[in-house]
Amino acid sequence: MEKKKDYSLFKILCIPVLLYLVLTWIIPTGSFSGGEFVKGDITPLGLYGLFVSPVYSFAVFAQYIVLILCVGGFYGVLNKTGAYQKIVDFFASKNKVKFLIATVCIFALVTSLFGETMLVFILLPFFVSVLLKLGYDKVSSIAATVGATLIGTITSISGNMAIYKAYFSLDPKLFVLFNIIMLIVFVFLLCMLIISNNVKGGDNKKLETVKDIPLYESVKNNKKSVAPLIVILIITLLLIILGSYNWYYSFGVEIFTNLHEKISSIELFGVAIFNRIFGDFSEIGYFSNYDLSAILLIASVLIAWVYSVSLNDFIEGFKKGVKDMLLPGIYIVLASVVFSEVVTSSANISLTISNYILNLSSNFNIFTGTLTGILGSLFYNDYLYFINGISSIVSLYDANMIPVVLNVFQSMFGIMMFVLPVSMVLIGGLKYLNVSYKDWIKYIWKFLIQIFVISLIGSIIFSMIV
Repeated sequence: MEKKKDYSLFKILCIPVLLYLVLTWIIPTGSFSGGEFVKGDITPLGLYGLFVSPVYSFAVFAQYIVLILCVGGFYGVLNKTGAYQKIVDFFASKNKVKFLIATVCIFALVTSLFGETMLVFILLPFFVSVLLKLGYDKVSSIAATVGATLIGTITSISGNMAIYKAYFSLDPKLFVLFNIIMLIVFVFLLCMLIISNNVKGGDNKKLETVKDIPLYESVKNNKKSVAPLIVILIITLLLIILGSYNWYYSFGVEIFTNLHEKISSIELFGVAIFNRIFGDFSEIGYFSNYDLSAILLIASVLIAWVYSVSLNDFIEGFKKGVKDMLLPGIYIVLASVVFSEVVTSSANISLTISNYILNLSSNFNIFTGTLTGILGSLFYNDYLYFINGISSIVSLYDANMIPVVLNVFQSMFGIMMFVLPVSMVLIGGLKYLNVSYKDWIKYIWKFLIQIFVISLIGSIIFSMIV
């Protein structure tokens, strides 16, 4: 008898959309202009909009699906080399606890330093494969990767530096030390949570066979060298990380801009040779999701060539990888339906709500800030867009208070991304391993209470010393 498919996660995704529909009938839109709030009209989404919005979301965030599918295809090709499995098996033979701690630290640090949460999906298949082979259950594997990524969002050290400088002329170094301390504390707590759950056996049964691992195919007696693959993977990863982070606006680094200009200006017989050969290539620091997708495609072709993967095997592997990542990609976009509605308009109900809460007191305080961050995360699953929307009102606060304001918003936004079905990283991760939303909440809720309380206390202390 065929096993009945579980659509519970899809049903969870419908909740924020329906809530948004109801709220648009009650709350008027609003916008900020020069620090002043401009109240708009009540603009109901309507039943027709309920069906149009998901379609519109696919059009707006097609880049996410493209990137996720390219990640799947990339790993599908890796499986055809035979060398990739040797790398996975090598790490799966190491100390279980040490690899877990390293995984949590890597994902948390990458996000905290560079702020690109979608990068998690490029690293996710490899680290999940190793964790599962080490005997960790699926929920723990999501916690160690996706959960660690969200910790990086909460404790962003330099990931949000560019936007803080652009909007508030702020030197984020004012709270770098604070976020480093919080990062260490949260990473420790998350590692303890995962280790304790696996010592107890966890709520889920351990995998009995590697056949249950997505985007991983075992091979036997493969003697191919892993050295070329390691070199290609390191170069690819470095290029993706360097290209995704804006070094100029964050630190004033001009080396990549100058390098791009020099390469573009090289001429042969009066012709810009590199532009003619490669086309209009993006500058490092300004890579879009499409650029990252192109890099993964190029790396896939290069790896296939180095390891003499036949065209048929290349197509078969790439197609299988795409198939495995199709549903996670679709679910990521569905998690962005509400976001696509608010981000494409300068006036929306989220700004009205934020304005109302922040004006409950004459000056900013931790509790109204906390509530603003929590409710704002219902509509925005990208923190930078959330800050962009309310930057006018934040700019009105005393300059010494702005770091506290941003720290509160950043913390609450990241914490809510652990549980809200608008969280692209969470939903994509859950769908990737077919972990139920209920199991995730059951696993993580005590940890969230801990970091919520610590964040509140930390913010109060921080406000007293700035």
